Amino acid sequence: MNNRIVKTLVNGEQAYKSNPFQKVSLKKLSIGLTGVALSISLSAHSESFTARNAGQGFTSITHDFTSALSNPALLNKFEEDDDVFFSLNLGGIFADEYDVVDAGDRIADNIDQIDQDIANIPNVPIGDLPLYYQGLTDQVDVIIDDLEVIDNKPVYLREGFNALIIIPNKVLSTGLFVNQYGRFAGIVDYAPQDEAVLNAAILSGNLDTNNLLSEAVGVGYSVLETGVMVGYEVIHHVDYDLNIGAKVKYQRLDLFYNTIKMADFDDDDFDLTDDDNLTDENGFNVDLGMYVAFGEERQWQAALVLNDIAKQEVTLEAQNLTFELEMLAKAGISYQTGLFTFSGEVDLTDRPSFKQLTAPKYASLGVEVDLWQHLQLRAGARKDLNDKESDMYTLGVGFSPWDVVAFDIAGFTGDNDN
Repeated sequence: MNNRIVKTLVNGEQAYKSNPFQKVSLKKLSIGLTGVALSISLSAHSESFTARNAGQGFTSITHDFTSALSNPALLNKFEEDDDVFFSLNLGGIFADEYDVVDAGDRIADNIDQIDQDIANIPNVPIGDLPLYYQGLTDQVDVIIDDLEVIDNKPVYLREGFNALIIIPNKVLSTGLFVNQYGRFAGIVDYAPQDEAVLNAAILSGNLDTNNLLSEAVGVGYSVLETGVMVGYEVIHHVDYDLNIGAKVKYQRLDLFYNTIKMADFDDDDFDLTDDDNLTDENGFNVDLGMYVAFGEERQWQAALVLNDIAKQEVTLEAQNLTFELEMLAKAGISYQTGLFTFSGEVDLTDRPSFKQLTAPKYASLGVEVDLWQHLQLRAGARKDLNDKESDMYTLGVGFSPWDVVAFDIAGFTGDNDN
């Protein structure tokens, strides 16, 4: 991969992506901003998407047992009538501030058109040739102008999926889960010599698009994990309750990239499945959580979570690009009544990221209004303390008739077309 492209991808990041082993359509993924849960409520993971927690500014570690993916100690925070719980969640964020995807499609179409028009030169009447050549020159100008506009401009995609089943009980609450999350960044590398190639093709009457060097590059990672979680109440005091929990999980880390000539650009067919462009690492890891409830009605909650105790990493050696999965520490506090929930969280360490870039570090605020346990309205905000990602603002709504099944939807927006 061009070293300049790698440097731009890892240093020019502002916002962040669904299986990375399938062909990715950026346009299709850009509208995948819906989170759905067929459950009493929703669960969450610190690097994945759930509609309930996304609607509340991505806060989660002090909520309740339905958010045990974020904090396994929450497995013990359930009501007497809570039974087996199942949840399914998915979502994504797409950012294309400079309309790179649309411009890429347009450039490929225009290159195909000028290729046909150059091949048609012998069929043009001699008297029409001056005007025809001028038209070809204008086509070159349009192609080059588009390439210059999107040169070195990034596109970001972040996605997540998880599913879990929980069996809460007074002895040892347990759960099984599958969780996946990933990020993808794409960028265009314009080769200035392409202008000379196109103009020379007009004069020679023959265009070989293989001689055009401008290309689009994609790089990203995916983390897939599955395992078991347990929670246990350590102290039940008149003034407070202390709970701990753990997740033991098997992880697969995938790192991938691809390049495609701009002459062949097609956002519906950016294939990331070539084995030569993929590498992965597997291993086991552990998450730990602690949760404290205090106050006369246990209306205050505080939590501390340590995700991925064992460091793991995967490297694309040819590109000298490494994704590091290091321990993520988070702290949170919330105030909960029957009607309102106010929650705040802060990352104590940086998020998992590429070794070559500055990782994000979030502070989040969220609120939920629960109307008769049938309708929930949510809002929140999240800021990156490292100023690598734009601020996010969230809204969400949940429908949970009779507290038996829930459907939750969340949307988020931010700067840079995020």
